[in-house]
This record gives sequence, structure tokens and C-alpha cells, in this order.
Amino acid sequence: MQISVVVTCYNAEATLADALASIVAQELPPYEVIIVDDGSDDGSIAIAQSTLPSATIIRQANQGVSAARNAGLASVSGTAIAFLDDDDIWHPAKLQRQAQILERYPQLDLIATSWSRSYPTPTEEQELRWLSYRELTLMNQFQTSTVLIRTDLVHKVGGFNPALDSVEDWAYWIACAKQGSLAILEQDLVLYRDSPDGVSKDLRRFWSKLMHMLNNTEALSLLDPTDRERITAWHTQRMAIAAILASELPLLPPILRHMLTTSPIAQAYAMRTLTLPFLKQRLQRRTARRPAT
Repeated sequence: MQISVVVTCYNAEATLADALASIVAQELPPYEVIIVDDGSDDGSIAIAQSTLPSATIIRQANQGVSAARNAGLASVSGTAIAFLDDDDIWHPAKLQRQAQILERYPQLDLIATSWSRSYPTPTEEQELRWLSYRELTLMNQFQTSTVLIRTDLVHKVGGFNPALDSVEDWAYWIACAKQGSLAILEQDLVLYRDSPDGVSKDLRRFWSKLMHMLNNTEALSLLDPTDRERITAWHTQRMAIAAILASELPLLPPILRHMLTTSPIAQAYAMRTLTLPFLKQRLQRRTARRPAT
């Protein structure tokens, strides 16, 4: 298997060297590495050239992460593609274990892994969880740096949508689920370093792009109308909760107005079967993380 790695970076001189070093350390060396610099004005280019001199470097004016990834996708020549964000780090076994899964299951088109906020220490157990299209519409199941995707599926789906930046990856996985088979290897193989000022932390922007995705890109088009309404209701409920927890109270009126576009039956179904179980799961996680007294 020939794996092309697409790295996107923007003013990443503080983190890029570690990210690229994790590519060099892979037990299965990639076939090629393409680094797309999205208009950096710091030392990112120099770091890329010194850390991975064999990589292909593409420079472009700042256009956002989707345009940067698309520039990388247009240049790959491998049979599978892995993405790495400029502040994340791969475990050395990451590509090797994913490639083994794709070779074992020729019907599988995309394999992601789980991730950790501390350096991962994966086990040898290989629990594979297959994901349905519906599951992808409920929640973004993947962090981009965990994904390895067959190039054939990329050719079917096309590129990321720049109009959806902040939910662009989620929209892309949903599109992939329409065309192919997706699974996640439940092993922590990526250190995910979440930027506090990342676009996904801008709740108003996230809400706007989420509604754009659900309403204008036919993300739920394979669902029957009843289920589509239920899932739309679920998204409004969880966004309302997120706005309250983040003290983004001015965001509540547009969310509540959107709630009124779905039926009380759909809202009740979403609350009972999706929102309450989700809140219970999150509460259990937080309780489990609390130190013993």
C-alpha cells in the first residue's frame, strides 16, 4: 500500500516540527508527504524544509483548511491518503496498523483511530467498530489526523467544502459514508492537541456552518423524512445545551427559533433517545475523571 500524507499548516512554527517528526518515526514509512502551507507568515516553511526535506511543499495564499487539504489531495499519487494537522502527533504504529486493517478488509474504504489528549499508549487489541451513514449524521465520529482513506473513495467524493470550514471534515465523512464503508480502530494512535482558539471553538460560527451543512448540502438526504426531522431536532437540542454551558446566551434565540421548525413529536423523540443518553454518557465520563477523595 502506498500511503500519501497530506499535512496542512498555518503559522505553526511552535508545533509543526513535532508533527512532522511523527511522520518520520512511522514504522510504515509513507510513500510521499505533501505539506500545504496556507499563507503562513512565520517560520513554518523553514521548519518543514529542515524537518522533512524530501516532502513536497505547496504554498498558497491563506484560504482556509478545506482549500489547503484540497490542494494536497490534488497532488497525491498514492493508493491511500492520511491527513495530519500541524499541531497533532502520530504514534509510530499509526500508519502500519491502519494499513493492516485496510489490507485485511478490502471492502473497507476509510479507517480512523481513536485519539488521546496525552501521548497515546495503544494496546495490541484491535477492536474495529463499523460506522453507518446514520451514525455519521448524528455526530462527527473522526478527528481528521486519525483518518486513512483509500484514494479511490476520494476520487468519488471529491474535495472538502470551503464554505463549511469548522464542520468541513464532518461533512466530508458524511459524504464518504454515502459512497463507501467506514470504520474506527479503537486504539489511541494520535495525540490531538486542541487549540483553544480553533474555529470549532467559535460556537456561533459552528452553529451557522452546522445549519448550512444540514440544510443546504443534503447531508441527511439518505434518511427518510421522519428520521431527518428527528436528527435535526437532536442537533438543535445539543447546540442549545452547548450555548448555555458556554454562556453564549445570545445564540439561544436563533437555536430556539430553529427548534420550532421541527415537530414536538420529533423533539420529544430526540430528547428521549439521543439527547438524554448523550448527557448521561458525558456525565459518567466526567465523574470517572474526578480524582478520588
